[in-house]
Amino acid sequence: MCSFLFSTLQPETNDFNRMMSLRGPDSTATRTVNGHFFCHNLLSMRGDFIAQPYVSDDEKIVIMFNGEIYSCPDSYESEVQFLHDMYTEHGADCFSRLDGEYAIILADYEKDTIFVARDCFGTKPLYFGSNGNDFGFASYRGALSALGYSNIKSLKPNHVVEYAFDNKCILERETYTFNIAQYKTDLSDWFEAFDRSVAKRVKHLRGKPFIGLSSGYDSGAIAASLIHQNKTFISVTIEGREDPDVVQQRFDAVEASGNRALLLPETELDLTSLRAWLQDRVEDQPYFIINDDGERTETGKSVHTDKAALMLAGVCTKAKAAGALVYLSGSGADEIVSDYGFAGKKFFAHSNFGGQFPPNFLGQFPWSSFYGSTQAAYLSKEEMVAGSFGMEARYPFLDRAVVQEFLSLTSDVKNKQYKSAISEYLKLREFSVKEDVKIGFGFKDKPKKKKKGFSGIRKVKKLFQ
Repeated sequence: MCSFLFSTLQPETNDFNRMMSLRGPDSTATRTVNGHFFCHNLLSMRGDFIAQPYVSDDEKIVIMFNGEIYSCPDSYESEVQFLHDMYTEHGADCFSRLDGEYAIILADYEKDTIFVARDCFGTKPLYFGSNGNDFGFASYRGALSALGYSNIKSLKPNHVVEYAFDNKCILERETYTFNIAQYKTDLSDWFEAFDRSVAKRVKHLRGKPFIGLSSGYDSGAIAASLIHQNKTFISVTIEGREDPDVVQQRFDAVEASGNRALLLPETELDLTSLRAWLQDRVEDQPYFIINDDGERTETGKSVHTDKAALMLAGVCTKAKAAGALVYLSGSGADEIVSDYGFAGKKFFAHSNFGGQFPPNFLGQFPWSSFYGSTQAAYLSKEEMVAGSFGMEARYPFLDRAVVQEFLSLTSDVKNKQYKSAISEYLKLREFSVKEDVKIGFGFKDKPKKKKKGFSGIRKVKKLFQ
């Protein structure tokens, strides 16, 4: 979880970097090349690190990077060196060859251009701002605003854009194209892709990964895969609206695998302190959610008061105290696998087609939340909150291969049951789940008092006293 800023304007103070620096607590470095300002904040996950911005020996190429490139060979000390070699060999085509979660800036002074790229789903934030002929790119909107830029906008996910240094867009194109043919009836390829996705996201990291373990499908699948592959992790469960029997079974499974399961009672969540944390360390970026019908279903919601953001802040606090630095998020599963509905029934207004996948995607792909809408809004929320703790968020359900394998399934397989691929995966791994229910992993502002005789959660608590 890093952050960066490129600007043709020179900053007069370091105010632009106050919140961005939280994402990169290991090293902050600045450099001016050909009159352009570069700033990078680093969170190192591969041990010894090479500070960024990375500048080639001849100062013709400058690279800054945020995220993780899973296709980077282990022989490289740093992914930024790999990016340099990929660009030297393939030019702008290098970005379509990357497997990872990333935002990248690459300045080529021999061509007088700068390339900016986001991964397939835009998991890492990247913004553009301008002021006359001057322009800049940054991980946070506020960093650009502090330098006097206006007309600030988020760059599209799954795109690489080439700009000339005179602030003219030369080329913009998608980095990856999905195959929308639906022809597979066997889920085994999706199962294998998902396990590979989870494995690559815990291969290179410092500290332990953690998951927010609910009684639902998405976090359950990640936990089941980690256990199946004998990976070390921490789980954090908020005592709230979860099914006590499922939670108990999952706690037992996590502990039996030799991993640590933590319970976070609602009474330990100081909402006032959590709100203060968010207001001080997280950019407040109101978001808008629009479904395929063009309806705005959520307008101008604030990250600072969002219950899910408060919950994630509480979970991150607990996990970081236990030594975790990487958050394995279930984000994207609802957008891709269920569309927040089933059999045509919309669970929420922002559902596009009620989870009833059509037999032919022509004219209907991508649906609003595939790249945008809730996908963009909720990813931004998780990135901002996790980043404020200096923790990196990674997204197993948004792996390109996992998404492609799901798209390739026939509509009959997709529609057979709620969250079909994930449901069958949980059965394969014999991991319990609260079936056929969409329950948010969260809490209420005023926790209900526990009923006497409610032994399920009490039994869970005893495991950690």
